[in-house]
Amino acid sequence: MGVKDVFTAYGEAAYNAQVMEYDLVTIWMLDSISQGVAITRQDLVRCEREWGKKTFGQLTRPLRDSSLVPKEVGAFLDELRIARNHLMHGFFLDKTFDLQTASGRENAVTELRRLNAVIQRGQVFLADVLRAYLRDFGVDAADVVRQALRED
Repeated sequence: MGVKDVFTAYGEAAYNAQVMEYDLVTIWMLDSISQGVAITRQDLVRCEREWGKKTFGQLTRPLRDSSLVPKEVGAFLDELRIARNHLMHGFFLDKTFDLQTASGRENAVTELRRLNAVIQRGQVFLADVLRAYLRDFGVDAADVVRQALRED
C-alpha cells in the first residue's frame, strides 16, 4: 500500500466531512429563517457567514445539548465531532511514522475508512434532517437535485 492510497482515503473522508458540515450550516440557516432571525437575503448571507465561521463542535452543540434531541443522538454527535476533529487536526500527526512503512500505511487507510464510515453516517443523518427542514418549507430536495443535474 502506497502513500497515494492514504491520501486518497483521506481525501474521501475530508470531502464527506465538508459536505456534512455544509449541510449542518444550511440547517442552521433554515432554522434562522423559521425563527424569524433571517428574513431578507442579506440576513441569510449574514447568517451563513456567522455559522460558517463556527467550529464543528460549535455547530453541533445546540443540537447535542437540546432537551428535544434523544441522548443517543447527542452521543452520536459527540462521536462525529471526535472523528471529524481527529481527521482534520490530528490524523497525520498521529500517523507520521506509520506512513513510512507499507503495514503502517495499511493501518492508516483502515483508520481513515473507519473515520469515513462514522462521517458518512453523520452525513446521512444531517441530510435527513435537512430534507425534513426543506419539506417544512415546501421544498422537495429530490426535485432540487434533479433540476441542478438537468442538462439545458
